[in-house]
Order: sequence, then C-alpha cells, then structure tokens
Amino acid sequence: MRMTMLETTNEVRPKSLLLRIINVVFTLFLIVVAPIPLVLATKTDNIFLQILCAATMFIFYIGIGFYAYRLLRKNVSGPVFTKPDIRNWRGLWWLVGMWFVMIAIEMILAQLRVQLTGVTTPENQAAINELTSNLNVTMVAMVIYGTFLAPVVEELVFRGLILNYFFRKSWWWANIILSGAVFALPHMDTIPTNLADTLSYVIYASMGMVLAYIYKKTGDLKNSIAVHMLNNGITMIPLLVVAIMNAI
Repeated sequence: MRMTMLETTNEVRPKSLLLRIINVVFTLFLIVVAPIPLVLATKTDNIFLQILCAATMFIFYIGIGFYAYRLLRKNVSGPVFTKPDIRNWRGLWWLVGMWFVMIAIEMILAQLRVQLTGVTTPENQAAINELTSNLNVTMVAMVIYGTFLAPVVEELVFRGLILNYFFRKSWWWANIILSGAVFALPHMDTIPTNLADTLSYVIYASMGMVLAYIYKKTGDLKNSIAVHMLNNGITMIPLLVVAIMNAI
C-alpha cells in the first residue's frame, strides 16, 4: 500500500460547479433507488422472481459503479486503483488500525445514543436485519450487495467523486467532512428530526469521514474500499452463517 497523498488533475472536470453537483446528486439518487428490486423480492415467494429482482439490482448497481468510475477517471492524475501489495504489512496494519478507529468512534457514539435516547438500533440497520432474518435468495443477495458491491460503488461516489470534485485547493479537511456528511444521507430512512436520528446520522457521517481520510491520505481508492468491505463483511457475513446453521 502506498502512502502518498491524493493527486488530482490540474483542472476539475466538468469545470462547472453546478454540473458537478448535478453529477453527485444524480448518482446519489441512483444509489438510493438501486435496492428497490431487492425490496420487491421480499414481497414474493417465487424463487425465480426473487432471483430476477436480485440480478436486476446487481446489474443496475454495477452500472452505477461504471458511471461513477468514468466521471472519476477524468479527475485523477494516476490510476483509480493500483495493484494490491500484500507484502506491505505495515500498510495493511495501518488500514486495520484505521478500521479500529472507525469502530471505536461508532461504538462511542452508539453508546451515547443509547444513554441519551434509549435507541439501540437505527432504522437503516433494523431494515437490514429484517432482510437478512431468513435464509433465502433475498438474504444471500443482501449479503453480497452489502459486503462487496456497496463498498466499491459507494467509495467511487462518496470518496472518489466528492474528494476530487469539491474543495480540492481548500482546507485539507473540508472535502473529508463533506464526504462524510453526504455519505450518511442514503443510510438514513428519514431526515434527522430528533436526537436519536441525529446521532445515527453522525455515526454514519463519522464512518464516511474515516474512509475519506484513508483515501486522501493514501491516494488509492482500493484502501478505503478494503476497510469498507471489512466493516460491512464483519457485520453481514455472520448473519448469513447463523441463518445457514439454523436452516440445517
């Protein structure tokens, strides 16, 4: 893993701030609607329709990833992804350490939410738990989506595009904070209107900021993707294992 700062092109493309905002908002909209086929799959017991809905979501989400990649490629001076170097133990341990930092922040804020509001599980996590409560096509698709697809596409958009689109020459932390703030939006079912929802929003925003820091510090999107996959996988894969064991 290289430890060089993010290198952007001399000029941002598109030059128009409005067009860049439109690109991000449009991509954000696509990310929000992409899981709809998976939700529809939960409404039927027909295996074929469940597989069709899951495949539709995968294809749609992969398309979002390619779209975001093409936008991002115009704004980075080097490759978006570099070849992994598994021999760089120092770099790997640094990524693990950053994951622990992210988990520590999340746990502190979650405990604060419990103490102040009594809410233990945010609505987004409750929805995920419901989708993964039984071993079926929907659950397997959700685990694949959450562990592998979502980290790649979300990093392309919330880290790649935002850090290369906005505040490129401003205060170093400006686009990191923006990345976290925007990242939290699609992870909320509603606009925060109370303390519990606000703290849930801050939890997701802090996760996004840690991932943005990793990308900006290393200049390589695969590093934030790896930490994102680790974080999601440790949450979701055990749910699949438990469901399989219960079904046996």
